[in-house]
Amino acid sequence: MLELHGIPHEILRPATLAQGVDMARKVSETSRIVAAAGGDGTINAVASGVAGTGCCLGILPVGSGNDIARGLHIPRKLDSSVALLADGYRMLQYGESASIQPPIASIQEMDIGTARLLRFAHVSGGKSHAPCRDLDADGQMDCFFINTLGCGFDGKVALIASGMPPAVGRWKYLIGVMKSLFTYKVSRMTVTADGVTWSGRYLMATVANGPVEGGGIRIAPDADPGDGLFDLVLILDTGVIARIPLLLRVLLRGASGSSKILVQRCREVRIESDRPLIVHCDGEIPGDSAIKNDGTKSGGSTKSGGGADTGKGTNSANLKSVNSNSGSSRESHGGFWGIEAGILSGRLTVLTGLELKRRT
Repeated sequence: MLELHGIPHEILRPATLAQGVDMARKVSETSRIVAAAGGDGTINAVASGVAGTGCCLGILPVGSGNDIARGLHIPRKLDSSVALLADGYRMLQYGESASIQPPIASIQEMDIGTARLLRFAHVSGGKSHAPCRDLDADGQMDCFFINTLGCGFDGKVALIASGMPPAVGRWKYLIGVMKSLFTYKVSRMTVTADGVTWSGRYLMATVANGPVEGGGIRIAPDADPGDGLFDLVLILDTGVIARIPLLLRVLLRGASGSSKILVQRCREVRIESDRPLIVHCDGEIPGDSAIKNDGTKSGGSTKSGGGADTGKGTNSANLKSVNSNSGSSRESHGGFWGIEAGILSGRLTVLTGLELKRRT
């Protein structure tokens, strides 16, 4: 479809998400824009590769949940998202005057979260893995997220969903909720956000950079991916029967407006649990696929408007597209006793819909 817009491009097909990180990092050296064609896991991998390079991330959402695209106001219809990508390419390559009028794309800078997962244990099930650094001698693992990191109930839902075929679509998350509703065992967590601590039996804890997860659930309706802050969402355990109306409320109205739900803006989060927690990063279950990435220092974030200068690769006229629907086939995944999350100092330049630019 890019040919119809006169956009030169090359398609790359990584065999794993970890390979997608390496591919994205390599082509960011010669291209002004790298597009991820796939679901949230593919977008996470490509974003991990281009973050901090000045190369712009484009998104063609063709996955199951497409929550990153929802949060960035990128159309989920392929022809519309291709048109937005083409408009952004012309803007980057030739300047804002080359954009269609009125423009439909906006060049923004957004935050990217970094997480250290502590004291690795194994749980069974699921099939896909987020691209993570190798475990160190202490059983720790680092990974990135640009939308949400969740642990507890939503981690279990993501684990179940990851074992379902792509044809199930976004319904796999609802199936995961139904399967976990009566069987999930709640953990006692101690959660510290910017020096403030809460302890209790929590059904789930979600560190949200974007507003939606699980195929459109508004887990953090007011989260802004470019404001330099996370929205921490804690949902108290209400007992097995009471989970039904509480989760129904979250599914239909989002995680707000209930005394059982705490939402706190913060820059850093530490979560400790009395039992291993299943964790997801942008819907993917962290596994042992190794990636190489520098720097996890926490830092701020700023927004910027459209412009033609994105740093590296300014002489290239090609758009690189990374498309991956594959994951690891391992049958064991990470359960973690602790999580430390912060905001990466290297920001992510991304093509979004214009609506994001008007957010405050």
